[in-house]
Amino acid sequence: MILEVRKGCFAYPGQKEVLHDISFGLEKGSVLAVLGPNGIGKTTLLKCTVGLLPWKTGQSLFCGQDIHEIRPRSFWSRVSYIPQTHGFSFAYTGLEMVMLGRSAHLRTLEQPGEREMIMAEQVMERVGIRHLAEKDCNCMSGGELQMVLIARALINEPELIILDEPETGLDFRNQLLVLNMIHSLAKEEGISAIINTHYPTNALAVADESLMMNRKGTALYGPVEEVLTAENISSCFDVRAVVQEICCDGRNIRSVVPVSLAG
Repeated sequence: MILEVRKGCFAYPGQKEVLHDISFGLEKGSVLAVLGPNGIGKTTLLKCTVGLLPWKTGQSLFCGQDIHEIRPRSFWSRVSYIPQTHGFSFAYTGLEMVMLGRSAHLRTLEQPGEREMIMAEQVMERVGIRHLAEKDCNCMSGGELQMVLIARALINEPELIILDEPETGLDFRNQLLVLNMIHSLAKEEGISAIINTHYPTNALAVADESLMMNRKGTALYGPVEEVLTAENISSCFDVRAVVQEICCDGRNIRSVVPVSLAG
């Protein structure tokens, strides 16, 4: 198992517990989808999972070792984290942004060089965004920037990628590009992924397992088809939801439709 969280609990100073007794595991090449209402603590969960916030109790294990026993440089050379907000103080080009993903592999004060530039160009070609190499990241569309950040994560050559709401705000095409990339990385290259999403349909499309959080601070965890049922979704999100299945191009596709507020 590449990643495991055991009985994780968390509370911000002076506030009630946000996360209570959270446990889950992630196998190599698997995708875990984290879902739940706004403000439930999904981003907090991701940060606790990778040690950016400390668990009140419980622990995170990476390849069987407590992450706090792993040197940060070693940990972040194997794990890539793409946060929800993308604000840049400096004007980086797409190529420069991707090159920054090699930081954990460089010595202190060492600057990226020709090797990193070649690697960045190769990764951008692989992701299909070579045309964004010279474009200012602050001038990119949401979809373009998201693919650049995925390329930045991949140049790290990670075993695990964590993405916080990667498809939020994107149109249908860009959502599919991002989801297809996550699925391809997991199934073809064995790179595990955790995706925090607001879209149960997207989770059903790419995830193997799901962790659905509720307002009690606890969560349902298991195979995605067993967790993301109409009953569970309706209870968690306070809506009446319907899970439909359609056949398209020989594939059965499951879709979640919220039809009304809970009565």
